[in-house]
Amino acid sequence: MTILGKTIQLKGTSQKGKNRVREHGDRWTVLAETDRVLFAPNSQGPWLFIVPRGRDQDDKAGRWIKTTGDADFVVVVLDI
Repeated sequence: MTILGKTIQLKGTSQKGKNRVREHGDRWTVLAETDRVLFAPNSQGPWLFIVPRGRDQDDKAGRWIKTTGDADFVVVVLDI
């Protein structure tokens, strides 16, 4: 299932995740999807590159997260 270009809602589970949601909001846009990332070669995805809604790929808040099992967030796909 591809969610490229869709809006997701993040729910922070760790203090780092809760701070990120507080600073940038809970609605984010998915700009890329992949099964593997270079910074975690032994961690199977799927991985999503996300940015806060309304921002572009160069925004400093952009980050890679795992769709399931992320240490900082729970991802909810929205039908927006």
